[in-house]
Amino acid sequence: MARTRHGGRGLRRTAAVAVTVLAAGLLPGTSNAVDDGEQPVDREFAYRCLLPGGGGTERMATVRVAALFPRQVPAGRPFRPESVVVGVRLSQDAVADLATLGAARTEGVVRLTALAAQNGASAEVPWSQLQAPETTLPAGGAHTIEARGTVPTVTARSGGELVLSAGAVVLDLLARTADDRPTTPPNLSVTCTPDAGQDTAFAGVAVVPGTGSGGRPTPPAVDDPDEGQGQGEGQDGPGGATDQPRPGHPGTADGRTEQGEKGEKGGKDGQPGDRGKGDCVENPPFPLEPVQAHGYLAGYSNVHKLGGAVRFQESGLLRVNMLKAYQLLQCSPPEGPYFALYSDVRFDHGGKPQLPPAASTFLTFGFMPTTATVELTAAGPMEIVTRGYQLDEQGRQPEISTVTGRVWIRLYRVQVNGTPLDVGPACRTARPMDLVMTGRGHTDVEGRPHGYTVAGGGPLTATGTFPEFSGCGVGEDLDALITAALSGPGNYIKMTQGPLCAPGTEHCPNPPKPRPER
Repeated sequence: MARTRHGGRGLRRTAAVAVTVLAAGLLPGTSNAVDDGEQPVDREFAYRCLLPGGGGTERMATVRVAALFPRQVPAGRPFRPESVVVGVRLSQDAVADLATLGAARTEGVVRLTALAAQNGASAEVPWSQLQAPETTLPAGGAHTIEARGTVPTVTARSGGELVLSAGAVVLDLLARTADDRPTTPPNLSVTCTPDAGQDTAFAGVAVVPGTGSGGRPTPPAVDDPDEGQGQGEGQDGPGGATDQPRPGHPGTADGRTEQGEKGEKGGKDGQPGDRGKGDCVENPPFPLEPVQAHGYLAGYSNVHKLGGAVRFQESGLLRVNMLKAYQLLQCSPPEGPYFALYSDVRFDHGGKPQLPPAASTFLTFGFMPTTATVELTAAGPMEIVTRGYQLDEQGRQPEISTVTGRVWIRLYRVQVNGTPLDVGPACRTARPMDLVMTGRGHTDVEGRPHGYTVAGGGPLTATGTFPEFSGCGVGEDLDALITAALSGPGNYIKMTQGPLCAPGTEHCPNPPKPRPER
């Protein structure tokens, strides 16, 4: 993933792959049931893979699928393949593509999309939790990346043979150089599809229909779409489902919002929406050498009680430590495994952790014109967590960034109806305001950012609660007056970040200043 003239594609793209689940007629199950012994499966198939650094050229690979399956199960009883191994043997050319990016060792996750078919209907079953330990790439020749793990149970509700076939395979790799440093970017995504003209079936399980009263055969059941995770459109399904929990955020640290608590929501303008709650297995964050960058921020903050907004028209300077750590999280579909990249940002206005002051005029209590200068000072560095997901059907890489910090709000140069109101030098919120801003965006196939990305900038939004004010007034206590006029919830904030100047980008040494967006 070489950097491009569009501003550092390698810095913007976070390669992470989420698995698409088509739960067409498969119901949840939790136990193994094997009625007639086990059958070992070990098959190999020809694949073609697209690798970063390969210039869009497909490379040949061999995918091995090995597992233990039951020979026969009753309808309606779940089974789970055991001792699952998926190996991807990359050709010498494919290994060379990885080497051009500086990769000497890799580890990560291998995901196979299996296709379960029965009686003319089919559904996708995600094998998405297969761990590939660290391996060293050879100096020449082919190389095998082998992954093992637990896969979902499958329940066939109707009689007849249930056949599983191999579909797309994705390698989501963390790569390091020979001197044990992360590559740039540290995460590499390899997508492989079966070569045309081959039968990719690897297992068949005989499903025996159940019997009802009087020993008469029970017809195959058709699953209710509301059971499990729903059915594919226009499909009766083979009658079964994967046992995956509902989708979700790993926690508030990486951007869970009120909307995210309610389930998946689509974002605007093709940006990723929030995703529902679910279980995640987290690998510890891995520290990186931060990339030093800088840029500018401007925008608006509504004051809900006054029905107006503060406009931070003068752009504030941002100092950013990009990519200071990364983390691999393995979550339930449809969120699936993804990468979290960690950065932090500091305000810098004349050496102080502030944005430039902004003068604004409001109608206090609905009728009295009031002018004040507002100063925002960060209580410390703001943390940025960027979650990167699977390439979508258009080849776009969605990402969601969450900026979390605490900000003091100070007022001075206050005038009420043209008359100065001496609030003193220390009129500010009694405690910092908690601020959580979210930006949604994606990087297209040409490496260009859309919406918000950390390196490319864009809109960040939040809804904040202004705390009560303290220290206001000289000779008289104005805390209650200022608190009554300003403090409270529901204050919508929209800030616009400009593209950053970072090594390998086109925006150095003076990145453009953004225009505030309402």
